[in-house]
Amino acid sequence: MRVFLMMAMLGFAAPLAALLLQSGQQSDLRLVILAPWHDAEALAQSAGGTLVGPQRAPFAALVQTDNPARFDDLARDFGSFGVRDGAAIAALCGVVL
Repeated sequence: MRVFLMMAMLGFAAPLAALLLQSGQQSDLRLVILAPWHDAEALAQSAGGTLVGPQRAPFAALVQTDNPARFDDLARDFGSFGVRDGAAIAALCGVVL
């Protein structure tokens, strides 16, 4: 049982570490990390972006924006925990733009 739990933790830790440690790319697709009770659509529109996709993860949302640097600052001001480049996670999730 311990071996299974360790393997499961490593399986989740590697993609999460890759996502958090990625370089500061500035694609127009952003991954917004926020609390589940926040309204992702309202936050995205207020910061100057639009949600991508029909579904949203409990703690994150993919957002398309024309001005990534400004969007990142505004999203943090409106209550997101962080904003990352969303191109890598979109590719992993099969989102085609």
